[in-house]
Amino acid sequence: STTLQRDSNGNPLYFITSVIDTTKQKQAEQEIIKAKEQTERSEAQLKTLVNTIPDLVWMKDSKGVYLAANQRFENLIGKSLSDIIGKTDYDLFTKKLADSFKQRDQEAIAAGEPRVNEEEVEFANDGHREILETIKTPINDIEGHITGVLGISRNITERKRAVEALYESERLLRESQTIARLGTFVWDLSTGLWKSS
Repeated sequence: STTLQRDSNGNPLYFITSVIDTTKQKQAEQEIIKAKEQTERSEAQLKTLVNTIPDLVWMKDSKGVYLAANQRFENLIGKSLSDIIGKTDYDLFTKKLADSFKQRDQEAIAAGEPRVNEEEVEFANDGHREILETIKTPINDIEGHITGVLGISRNITERKRAVEALYESERLLRESQTIARLGTFVWDLSTGLWKSS
């Protein structure tokens, strides 16, 4: 900044100029901008990662309020993320289903470790049904206090159908052997164990 000094008659005498070195301030501003850009890139990458996962992913606080969810979870609910965040299971599901979800959340929180369960759900976006294997994991803050639950559900419908088909095939084989008066056996020569129908 520059200031003109005058005498008592108003005649110019001299200029006073002050200069401030803003190099460090500009460097700090540039670092803040770079950090903000890096944070935005990281958040975008994380969002892409979570939305690319074929599983349902969501996070709730300790009161059961949704904090985050991926697109697959949006498909289940049939609502956009903005209509899910801030809501509880009671706002999004039937009371019976919400009670079940709440109980399983509380079991994971009480255990302080992941809990796994199976559930069958109907997707609101197209009405198809899936059997899900759900893992609910307590979320801890930096002091180790539980602040909520992370949920991840994987579609195991085809796996369940394959297991059921295998059991049915085994049942039919046993039934056929009984009717035909046939049997099978396995003898492990190394251990001497014998199994037979």
